[in-house]
Amino acid sequence: MKRYLILEDGTVFSGDSVGSSAISTGELVITNNVSGIEQAITDQTYNDQIIVFMAPVINTIGMNRDDYESIALSCKGVIFNSIPFNQLDPSDHTSLAYFLKKRRLPGITNVNVQRLARHIKKHGTLKASIMDTDDEHAIDQIHALVIPRDRVKTVSTKQPYPNPNVGFKIVVIDLGLKFSILRQLSIRRCDSLVLPYNASAADILDLDPDAVLFTSGPGDPQEIPETIATCQQLEGRIPLMGIGLGHLVIALANGATIEKMAYGHHGSNIPTLEVATENIEFSNHNHNYLVVADNQLRKNFFITYRCLEDNTIEGLRHRNDPTMTVQFQPEAAPGTHDSLYVFDEFIEMINSFKQGKQL
Repeated sequence: MKRYLILEDGTVFSGDSVGSSAISTGELVITNNVSGIEQAITDQTYNDQIIVFMAPVINTIGMNRDDYESIALSCKGVIFNSIPFNQLDPSDHTSLAYFLKKRRLPGITNVNVQRLARHIKKHGTLKASIMDTDDEHAIDQIHALVIPRDRVKTVSTKQPYPNPNVGFKIVVIDLGLKFSILRQLSIRRCDSLVLPYNASAADILDLDPDAVLFTSGPGDPQEIPETIATCQQLEGRIPLMGIGLGHLVIALANGATIEKMAYGHHGSNIPTLEVATENIEFSNHNHNYLVVADNQLRKNFFITYRCLEDNTIEGLRHRNDPTMTVQFQPEAAPGTHDSLYVFDEFIEMINSFKQGKQL
């Protein structure tokens, strides 16, 4: 069945349907992920977005349930250059086609993704629709679409829940939590408690945690002022860590400025420089905003990581308080394990704070 990806500027890409036959509209993003497709699709950071996979061929061995990063999908569709024949069988419960159809997620394969990626990089982020027909009414519908401003509210947990262990008690503020963050904390024996994005500082401190972690998530952090206010009230009183969207929340809580990127960073092998050691790591990125390197930022933070592709700030360490952030995703999933040590540094920071050492 032929389907069409129609961009808001009127550009049309055709291909073959895979998965659900639903009509869907969202914000286009491109990713260079070659593997870990189930991890990418189930990442809540892709909320309300259509993911374009740049790899020539994707997913040759099927879907692995152990690699899911959330229970419910919130992306709007997937676009591929090519899918192996064995992954197109909707009756095979391990196939990509079955996974997409079961979860009512539309996809298109046999699309010229290189041309599509060049178009996005030239024109910036665009809205698009996956549709059955190519007509002028479709473009009108895309123009009328307003991307929701409550993405974090949509994906954040509604009720607190534990991820028990016997080590440090970590409050995890769910802005679009990936399961792999909890896995990494569990490996380090952390006793985690996941709270909604709008949990107050008072509620958090009543739990007497050893630290607070603000997770990755979708959208613009300026749309969650309550989370930023909570971060401001916690700063200096308890160790804080921010990942992805959490990195931006902590920066904003300290008076920094953020800007939207032309087409963002999305992919699992993006080179990142650790400033102090000049080590180069390859890590998973998934963000559309960046922190501006102005005097206000440098007043409060050391810059710890930068992206080698465009010099974007990818990590911060507070000059006075026990606060650290990374914009990339150190838990990988998908991606290399180059940056897993970031979680060890978080634990070291907690230890130092409890022992009253200079941070």
